[in-house]
Amino acid sequence: MPHSNNSGVSRRAFISRSVATAAAITAGATVSAASAATGRKWSKEADVLIVGSGAAAMAAAVGVVQAGSSVILLEKAAAAGGTTIKSDGAYWIPNNHLMRAKGMLDPKDDAMRYMASASYPLTYRAEQPLLGLQKNEYALIEAFYDNAAPTIEALEAAGAIQSTMVELVDYYDHSPDNKAPRGRILLPKAANGKYGNGRELIRQFRAWLTAKQVPILFRHAVGDVVKNKEGEVIGLQANGPDGPVFIRAKRAVIFGSGGYTQNSEMMLNHQPGPIFGGCAVPTNQGDLINIGIRAGTKLGNMVNAWRAQLVVEEALQVRSVSRDIWQPPGDSMILVNKYGTRVVDEKRNYHDRTRVHFVWDALESEYPNKLLFMIYDARTAAIFAGNFPLPDVDVDSPYVISGATLQDLSASIQRRLDSHANEIGPYPLSPDFARTLTTEIERFNEDAKTGKDSRFNRGKYPYDAEWQAINSVPKAAPEWPKNTGPNPTIYPFQAKGPYFAIILGAGTLDTNGGPVINAKSQMLDTHGNPIPGLYGAGNCVASPAAAAYWGAGATIGPAMTFGAIAARYAVAEKVKEAG
Repeated sequence: MPHSNNSGVSRRAFISRSVATAAAITAGATVSAASAATGRKWSKEADVLIVGSGAAAMAAAVGVVQAGSSVILLEKAAAAGGTTIKSDGAYWIPNNHLMRAKGMLDPKDDAMRYMASASYPLTYRAEQPLLGLQKNEYALIEAFYDNAAPTIEALEAAGAIQSTMVELVDYYDHSPDNKAPRGRILLPKAANGKYGNGRELIRQFRAWLTAKQVPILFRHAVGDVVKNKEGEVIGLQANGPDGPVFIRAKRAVIFGSGGYTQNSEMMLNHQPGPIFGGCAVPTNQGDLINIGIRAGTKLGNMVNAWRAQLVVEEALQVRSVSRDIWQPPGDSMILVNKYGTRVVDEKRNYHDRTRVHFVWDALESEYPNKLLFMIYDARTAAIFAGNFPLPDVDVDSPYVISGATLQDLSASIQRRLDSHANEIGPYPLSPDFARTLTTEIERFNEDAKTGKDSRFNRGKYPYDAEWQAINSVPKAAPEWPKNTGPNPTIYPFQAKGPYFAIILGAGTLDTNGGPVINAKSQMLDTHGNPIPGLYGAGNCVASPAAAAYWGAGATIGPAMTFGAIAARYAVAEKVKEAG
């Protein structure tokens, strides 16, 4: 799957504009209780109001229009697309039509077991009727399987999107519960027939909605839902460019507004360990969480996120990083912690690999893996140049640390850490860091000769090598030996320097906790009952995937599916009294 460059408006310009917009709107925001609408003056109205403009929101909007109802989208930023537009644009869809066309089987029972075992490993019980899951947990996964493929088919039939398949393995490729590890990953198909990315997905949605004259109110930050005296949601209070406005929803409100990655306080309070930022757009401040609390919703999955590593020194400059690290590139490359010790298979999927940063040492009372150091040699720097985060040839990247020897490199890393003490706190490397690093590399080199990683089985399963081919595209470098060994993911380090390091930390694509929804995408109150007229989909609600990342596109696939489900039930709601 191609890595998204999202050309067009530069990331830096997009981020700067989003930061400025979010700050301006938030500064003027007024927060009211989710209360009765008596005396409100409605500036606009529609059958359904949708908050956000990413994949979840746009899929919902298409569904509302297709049902013959009116809809208005409210977007906090000055541009459409949310975090979706920064993504590679994949959507993970079990039993999709392109799989079936190729004779690739993905029966419900098998897919359910795969998703349930990955999402709820603590409670999963294969022999139990609901696989050990709570009733609503099971119902959400079942609703996803039942509706995902029909949702994509309906969107394509409407002409809203076009899809193509990429036959990469899922992220738990060797799980015994995964009977169909390939074929579930779809991408938007661009006009030239090639793979599109998140920008292309949003472009397709936007073109369709524009043709249907669906309005998007930009720079409208939703501050609250409005309820009538019966407790039904009948509209929104938002803060727009000209101040507070009230917008009427005759039938329902759907939130698709993103997670809370860029809310530092929420990240500290709800996430399991040190996180330095994420790919989510700056406007992803978790607005729905506080709105949901006031509306009486039950919160769930708040500790989870779609995880990926990032370059710490980039995140210290801009918390909303331009991109995360899908897989550290190179074959003569390892990740080590402050003790110089390898702690993970460097080629495993980004979501699960990132969780190693949260390990807690009870004896030393520390996160020993708070920072990891990507160590590589001159050969990897040359052959795999330009594969993020490796800089391109002859590019002087400020976050790359170098040393003539491993001892010199260790000293240089410490100096760099000391220079960031105000941001990350004092972070001394172990006095034995260089010696342990040397031992790790010696062991790695011996393993590379046989092709078997004795520490973490790097390259043993298909995912490692397949994503290596995507994220470690080689350049012509005849002066360096090629990896002709039995394992494409490992190769001996060069005996002589220079050597290099990049500081990595935990980040997110976005968080995926918030109000709990049911199989109809209705937000539930603290007693488990639906709140009339209130729906949600995407990263702003408690994800049906819980702790798992089933495969590439497991963010956008459920987002579009539950957005479509929300639209189906929202338009069927009765028209509610405004008084």
